[in-house]
Amino acid sequence: MNVYNLQSNAKINIGLNIVGVLENGYHLLDMTMIPIDLCDKLTIKIEDKIGDLKIKTNKKDIPVDSSNILYKIYKKFYEKAKLDSLEIEIFLEKIIPHQAGLGGGSSNGAVFLNFLNNYHQNILSFQELVDLGKSVGADVPFFILNKPARVQGIGEELKEIKNNLKVSLVLIKPPFGVSTIEAYKEIKNIKNPQKSNIDQIIIGLEENNLALVEKNIENNLEEALLQSDKNLIEFRKRLLEVEDLKFFMSGSGSAYYAFLIKDIEEKVSNLRHRFNDCEIFLCNFK
Repeated sequence: MNVYNLQSNAKINIGLNIVGVLENGYHLLDMTMIPIDLCDKLTIKIEDKIGDLKIKTNKKDIPVDSSNILYKIYKKFYEKAKLDSLEIEIFLEKIIPHQAGLGGGSSNGAVFLNFLNNYHQNILSFQELVDLGKSVGADVPFFILNKPARVQGIGEELKEIKNNLKVSLVLIKPPFGVSTIEAYKEIKNIKNPQKSNIDQIIIGLEENNLALVEKNIENNLEEALLQSDKNLIEFRKRLLEVEDLKFFMSGSGSAYYAFLIKDIEEKVSNLRHRFNDCEIFLCNFK
C-alpha cells in the first residue's frame, strides 16, 4: 500500500460576467479565478490491485457514495484511460466551506484527477483532463490548471494570467449557503446587469493596482441572488456597515472576500468579533 498526502486549495472569483446562454441551458461566463491558500486535505491510500474507491470524511453532511465528486472522477478516469480501477481509500478533511463559491468540491475532484493521471504515468493529456473535468463540474478544469486564469465558456476555456497583487485576503462565510441553481434562475430578472471590466481587472492584477481591480469588480450571480435571497440581502447590508473594507462575493456565494494591505490582524480580529456567527479565514494567494 502506498499513502499520499495532498492539499486541495480554494479559489476566489475577481469579477464574474454572464455573457450568454447555450441551447442546453448552460450559461456562458467571463471571469477571473485566482487560487488561494485555504486548503482541504486528502489522504490517499492506494493498492496495486483491482478494486473500488472508498471515501471517508470529517464532515457528516458530505456524501461518501457515488454522488461524491471524488467517486465521479474515479469512475470517469478509469473509463477514459481504459484501465482496471485500483483499490483506493480517501480520507477527505474538509476545511473549505461548502456552498460558499470557493470551489472546494471542484478542487477536490481536480486534485484527485491529476493524482490519478500522474500515478498512471500521465496517460491522459491536459486537454483530455479538462474535457473529463468539465463533464463532472464547471470549475474542475480551472483547478486542473490551478493558476490565475481568465475563465470563459462554461468554465473550460482557460487563459493563464499574471497576479502580482501584494495583498492578503479575509474570507467571511455566513451561516447559510446559497443555491447556484437558484442564482442562475434569477439571472433573467436582472434588468440592467452590471458588467465587470475583466480586461481592466487583469491589468490591475498584473500591475499590482488594487484600486483598478476593485473599481471593475461586479458579479452577476450576486446580482441575481440579491433579487430574492433574503438571507443574502440581510448579510450584504451587514457587510456594507463595515466602513474600512470593500467586500466582494466569490462565484455563486455565499462567501465574500475583502483585500487587506495594512492593520491586517486588527481588522480580522474586529471582523471575528463583529461576525461571530460566521466562519472567517485570513488567506493569501497561492
